[in-house]
Amino acid sequence: MQQQHIHIIVCEGASEYAYIQELNRFLKENNFPFTFVPSSSDGGKYSQVIKKYKRIKKDNPRTEILIWIDYDIYKRNDNKNGDHYRSKPRGIPDFLFSYFNFEDFLTLHMKENCLETWQRICSSNNHFLSPMHAIIYEPLFKKIIGYEKGTMPFQITEEHLNRLWKNQDDSRILFHCDFAIFLKNLVNETQS
Repeated sequence: MQQQHIHIIVCEGASEYAYIQELNRFLKENNFPFTFVPSSSDGGKYSQVIKKYKRIKKDNPRTEILIWIDYDIYKRNDNKNGDHYRSKPRGIPDFLFSYFNFEDFLTLHMKENCLETWQRICSSNNHFLSPMHAIIYEPLFKKIIGYEKGTMPFQITEEHLNRLWKNQDDSRILFHCDFAIFLKNLVNETQS
């Protein structure tokens, strides 16, 4: 049996944690030689994320540690998070951002009609210039997807991942995710 390569992911919260757990199930069932260990920073605030990263790095100096965070507060520069990120010190890895939040990332896995509906709602709320706050987008997203924070609205399949990568590469779709690129590259490496 092939040895599992472990990637630790500092992630924002319960939703990403649930996604990674579901992704790990898919990876294990399909015999991929890698797995992810999620570790929540309890929010995307720059200082919290860095504090969590440093704590994990100290305990796991030789393990690859990724940071997967929503870009919304960095784009809006809430509490100078964007400024702090732009001046991050050497040794802190580039963040893998979901543009602009985890819910946007989830829609990249969905069928075209659902994705288009969400993109229309986001456009009408100026989301791509000034990302909506959770108090606005969460009820809208729940109506369309029937999703609650910290849960997974679907079981990840090969079809979902293929849709994620296809949508990620479609210039008409305004949502993107750096973690999706990382995952696709990792899958391609193991299959070649």
